[in-house]
Amino acid sequence: MVYALTVVGYLYLLAWLYRQPFEAQYQLLQLIAGLLAYLLLRRHELTTPWRPTQAGSIGTRVLIDWSWIVAALLFLGFFSRSAESYSRVVLLVWFLTTPLVLLGVHLLSMLVLRGLVPDSAEGRSAIIVFANDSARVLGEKLSRSSGYKLLGYFDDRDESRTGGGIPGVRLLGKASESAQYVKDHNVQVVFVVLPDSGSRRAIESLDALGDTTASLYYVPDFFVFSMLKAKVGEFEGVPVLQLAETPFYGVDGLVKRVFDIAFGILALIGLIPVLLGIALAVKLSSPGPALFKQVRYGLNGKRFEVYKFRSMVVNTESDTKQASRHDNRITRVGHIIRKTSLDELPQFWNVVKGEMSVVGPRPHPVALNENSRREVKRYMLRHKVKPGVTGWAQVNGLRGETANIELMEERIRFDLEYIRNWSPWFDIKIIVRTVVLVFRDDMAF
Repeated sequence: MVYALTVVGYLYLLAWLYRQPFEAQYQLLQLIAGLLAYLLLRRHELTTPWRPTQAGSIGTRVLIDWSWIVAALLFLGFFSRSAESYSRVVLLVWFLTTPLVLLGVHLLSMLVLRGLVPDSAEGRSAIIVFANDSARVLGEKLSRSSGYKLLGYFDDRDESRTGGGIPGVRLLGKASESAQYVKDHNVQVVFVVLPDSGSRRAIESLDALGDTTASLYYVPDFFVFSMLKAKVGEFEGVPVLQLAETPFYGVDGLVKRVFDIAFGILALIGLIPVLLGIALAVKLSSPGPALFKQVRYGLNGKRFEVYKFRSMVVNTESDTKQASRHDNRITRVGHIIRKTSLDELPQFWNVVKGEMSVVGPRPHPVALNENSRREVKRYMLRHKVKPGVTGWAQVNGLRGETANIELMEERIRFDLEYIRNWSPWFDIKIIVRTVVLVFRDDMAF
């Protein structure tokens, strides 16, 4: 979308610079060019390094796609006999320099992204599990990519039994040790390659069937891919299935962060009288501080302190015991601010600090987190994104105490559904539903 807007905006700028009236013919050209640019350029990640001199790189593909757009426009202009309606200087400059402008937008986006999302400046740490020919191709691509930092690979066999392992990549241990390594070293991406033993028979069958005229489809074991709804994709030309990926990497992460900062600052400033009034009411309702801080798990399982208005009397069970409907620890003021979710308002400071997002899976206390990750499959995948002040599960009636494992499983199902289907409009929908539910949510207490 950004590339398409750049293409049409640059045409308008050139027409203005060369004093050409931006009338119907230019508006039609802008519409057609914008549509073609959107269809062809939207597949290119805005913040992936271009490397235009490298075959198959993003930069090369953008140049090729722009060439197709120019060819299509020239073709339409020739057969519609409308070329004479345009300034040849404007069109020539637009055709030749648009790739440079797109490159400038790309570089600017990289700078902005690295300023607002510092983690994106470093390559994502990655490992490969199992070594074969596909893993060797993948390893070579990863080693050349500035977006990834390949730490090594895991395999149960030594290099003599895997065709030489993965050249230039360190063998870190057995496949069964990979999960613990990921936890200990904060690895961000894992590529699991089907071992030769599992693929050899399928390849033999495919080779034999290739001598027929039948349409062939390869169906993987979908039970393996049940962690998240798998998406077919590619990495540097290597086909992959995405099983568990954050939707907030690259430009989407920038969009999410900008929205969070703007919304968080506006909320804190606009709600100053409300925040001061609640703080005073809490302070007068019972002995203790107005704010309550508690350690929660955040992005990638990192711990942080979440802020809330204190809704209970000071007690020693706040970190281990969930609040229940008739909990005698809750103060009178606490009942009101919990029912209306006003106790969560200080978390907009967590949002501005970058520890939370306006929308995302709600953060759980550490004790509840540790218990749930052992009992609920795929529980930790909710930490692929920042926790939110509100979330998809909460607006679907899953607020409050998770008294049994079934309720927690249902909450996780909604959390993962949010991660799979995220879009800016989805966030806005959840925010609107949260506001509507504030005064009529029976699950809040």
